[in-house]
Amino acid sequence: MPTPPVVQAVRCKLDYTQTDSELGGSRFYLSYTGSAPTPANCTTLAGDIGSAWASHIAPLICTDYSLTEVDVLDLASATGASGQDTTLHNPSGGTPVLPANVAQNVEFNIARRYRGGKPRMYFPPANQGELKDTGHWADAWLGTVNTAVAAFFAQLEALTIGSMGTLAHVNISFYHGKDTNQPPAGHWRGPGYRYPPLYRTTPLVDVVEGYSLKSVVGSQRRRRLATTY
Repeated sequence: MPTPPVVQAVRCKLDYTQTDSELGGSRFYLSYTGSAPTPANCTTLAGDIGSAWASHIAPLICTDYSLTEVDVLDLASATGASGQDTTLHNPSGGTPVLPANVAQNVEFNIARRYRGGKPRMYFPPANQGELKDTGHWADAWLGTVNTAVAAFFAQLEALTIGSMGTLAHVNISFYHGKDTNQPPAGHWRGPGYRYPPLYRTTPLVDVVEGYSLKSVVGSQRRRRLATTY
């Protein structure tokens, strides 16, 4: 694999643990205008993200999923600093809980128009009482989530961490097209290298302008396979 292109931003990863030890996670990016963060800066930012999550996101999530770690990694160089916070934050969204493969799919609204998948983030589910029917979230719940997620990111953008300068929630596109110069090996129906995606020379950064919870209940099948055993 080629080395990923660098960008002046940090990757922020949220790790969840369900009561039956199922694991889940989601990630987002924050750009910065100042100097690259130190490991201590990354650790501080990770703790601040956890605190903001407890204030704004915890009430959206049923009581079966806890935030167990926040990991922050600087992407401005191949040796960028990282830091983690493992403070346990429990949700307060009540019961009855929903299955482990259910998710709240929040789309990140950006100005750029293009064909293809749009930036989004999958949060653990709310409690069953927030459903309109078996396949949709209640209309009022959509507004509740959109407001809370916007407040979460607004709190992060207002932070002052070391010399990082101004923070902004962004989406980053690292890939564009496929490497058609490396066709699959062997028989056309057999195993092989199947046109891997190409890294952009310079990552494309879009500022996130708003948040929209999809009314259709989201699904994360991979969460059912991520266990500690």
